[in-house]
Amino acid sequence: MSKKTSHPFIIGVLAVLIIAAGYIIYLTYIRPVPITLHPLPGKKNITLYFYNPDTDTLKPEQRTIVQTAGVLETCRAIIGELEHGSNTGLTTPIPNDVKVNSASLQPNGILSLDLSENLVRETPEGSSAEITAIYAIVNSIARNMDGVKSVQITIDGKLLQTLETHIEIDQPIIPDYTK
Repeated sequence: MSKKTSHPFIIGVLAVLIIAAGYIIYLTYIRPVPITLHPLPGKKNITLYFYNPDTDTLKPEQRTIVQTAGVLETCRAIIGELEHGSNTGLTTPIPNDVKVNSASLQPNGILSLDLSENLVRETPEGSSAEITAIYAIVNSIARNMDGVKSVQITIDGKLLQTLETHIEIDQPIIPDYTK
């Protein structure tokens, strides 16, 4: 080979080596490596409804909770927050130890919510207490769950006509934010 023909050959070999070295550096240090992360749970702002004895109505209260996945877990989180009570001195409208046995959202927007008998047994007597308890649950769930148009409440798997004697729960209940 003459000097004139070897010079472009050497430049070509050097160019290939530089490109190969760059590719190796990219693969080793720069290229993002796919990894599976398990992110910490996110936060979600929700609105809960607590009883205001001064106005005899339910009053909304903002709360931040850990975001949950699934209808059942979300209903349990909302009921749990109602049980924990108000952060602003309002009255807790539902008794303690109300358990969410099951929950499912139907395509027509009806949330089927099965609660423990403690709701019936421990809710104070009287129409006001019953209405307040039921609408605190219905309004809190409907306000915070996409697609919920009404809530059908059952107690330990049974469809009751009334909670105790005053408010009918044998049909899906539409939220009423004026209660």
